[in-house]
Amino acid sequence: MPKVWTTAIIAVLALGGALPLGAAQPAQGPPTMPLAAVRPGMVGYGLTVFHGTAVQRFDVKILGILHGGGAPPTDLILFRASGHAMEQAGGNAAGMSGSPIYVGGRLVGALSYGYQFPGPDADLSLATPIDEMLKVLKPVAAQTAAGPAVRLYRADRPIATSAGPLSQVVLMPSAADAAAYNAHPLPGTAAVAPAAVPLLASGMTPRAFEILSRSFRRYNVIPQQHYGGVATFKAPPLEPGSAFGVELVRGDADVGAIGTVTYRRGDEILGFGHPFLNAGATSMFLSSAYIDAIVRALDEPFKEGSLGPLVGTLNQDRGVGVSGTVHRFPRTFDVRVRIRDADTGGSETLGAQIVPRPDLAETLVPTAVLSLVQRGLDRVAGGSSQVQITLRAGKSSKPMVRRDLAYDIGDIATASVLDVPVATQLLFGNFFQNMDPVDMSVDVTVTSHPDTALLVIAHPDTQTVKPGDTVRVAVALQPYGDGERIDRVVQFAVPATFPSGPAFLLVGTAGTLNNANGASPADQFQALVQQEGTPLGTASLKEAIDDFENTGKNTEILVELVPEGVLTAVGNNANPGFELPAGTSVPTPWVVLGKFQIPMTVRDR
Repeated sequence: MPKVWTTAIIAVLALGGALPLGAAQPAQGPPTMPLAAVRPGMVGYGLTVFHGTAVQRFDVKILGILHGGGAPPTDLILFRASGHAMEQAGGNAAGMSGSPIYVGGRLVGALSYGYQFPGPDADLSLATPIDEMLKVLKPVAAQTAAGPAVRLYRADRPIATSAGPLSQVVLMPSAADAAAYNAHPLPGTAAVAPAAVPLLASGMTPRAFEILSRSFRRYNVIPQQHYGGVATFKAPPLEPGSAFGVELVRGDADVGAIGTVTYRRGDEILGFGHPFLNAGATSMFLSSAYIDAIVRALDEPFKEGSLGPLVGTLNQDRGVGVSGTVHRFPRTFDVRVRIRDADTGGSETLGAQIVPRPDLAETLVPTAVLSLVQRGLDRVAGGSSQVQITLRAGKSSKPMVRRDLAYDIGDIATASVLDVPVATQLLFGNFFQNMDPVDMSVDVTVTSHPDTALLVIAHPDTQTVKPGDTVRVAVALQPYGDGERIDRVVQFAVPATFPSGPAFLLVGTAGTLNNANGASPADQFQALVQQEGTPLGTASLKEAIDDFENTGKNTEILVELVPEGVLTAVGNNANPGFELPAGTSVPTPWVVLGKFQIPMTVRDR
């Protein structure tokens, strides 16, 4: 199957929307100064955007070099930033990562790490040497994937600060860790952290944003619920000091970060001075950005802004910074959601493009779909829905389609997408094969009428069986309202190798509702997303696809004999090692409600 490019990207190319940002740039980058030539006392300037898209200067004084040792070199440049604009900002702000630092008109490095304490030293910052950042532009085989291996940096001689002489700094993984250390530091020591990156999420509903924020705690980003989305503005070419965006989701839902360009050579740019997600070789959206304001928060100021036109691809995310290429656009995974309200006749179609990285998609795809469905329905309500999920992948000869009904008394939007995390895992983390995911379509038709039936009887003909016996179970369903009760007998054979001992006959829906145990759809959805990276529990890709399309539906009555030990193991999240099916399922036209758990005994033959 040929690679699919998004309509949005094609439109940008056709209309020339990215051309202003890709105006002709010098084939050679700006002159640089090697770290060996940088000396304490040197003065210069930095570049960043404080508002809008205009690049402004701030003053810089070099205070010293901090040596981390190790290989490759991990030295950092300690400097003090000053000037009216920097003072108004409250010091180093999240989003300034990558701001280029110049001495004598030569680029020495990029603002990358900040001190996490208020007061006169809030303007102290550290810069990653440009020597190290330029390595990110080398062939991938010559790069190092991880960030600095050491966490302690020492000065050749104590550096004077208002808090006293500073002899060494400790690099912490987050601003919170650094702030906690600096509240009770050792003499001559202070903690620093990478200048946190604002992660802006717009078009995300509150519940989806909560799940996204929880999943992204492992990264040095500050998730912010944003309401600007992708803005329309006249963006200048990306150049040193320009604000730029790195987007993970783009469309009717948006998730992206804002940083600063450090260096440009032709169509190649460098930024951040530290990792974004430390993703190594990657392919993410590279966009322009507009800064609305710098918010002087109590813990750390941050840039508030909007992501703009798409301009290229971020292709490296390394320990000393990120690199990208303008005019070259990434492949995406497309999500389309179509919502129809059967009660009102209204409909809505929404969509987004998502970075197709397995480690990100298993969070981004479900949360984006949840947001789009909730927004398309535009109300929190109970009821029933017909749901169809269609998956396409380059390694699959035909679409994979799952159809089911969903029901919830108060949150039908979330109940309708409970199969999306598993669908995403099938595409991106099925363990058996890279499926080359292309897109996902979710079609939901909602009605306030409960398309449900209550399981009112489940009665086995015996509660003592032997391997090889046939078990007959009388079941009865009462459809919602004044429908006529449905009675039938379901039977299944007990396998010859079924273990003897206590067991339970489980009768209920085969779908997600069967495992809810009173949890709300929102809690179920969050639990499913948190299982990212967990194998699907099938023996082959063919079996995984068949399970997705045909099994575990809310409309099926599942009748299953299970050894008591299996229920205990599953309750403790253990692998029960039990694979022999003893039961059957029966399709119905309704969402099956109700559940029976009947004690049984399996005797030796």
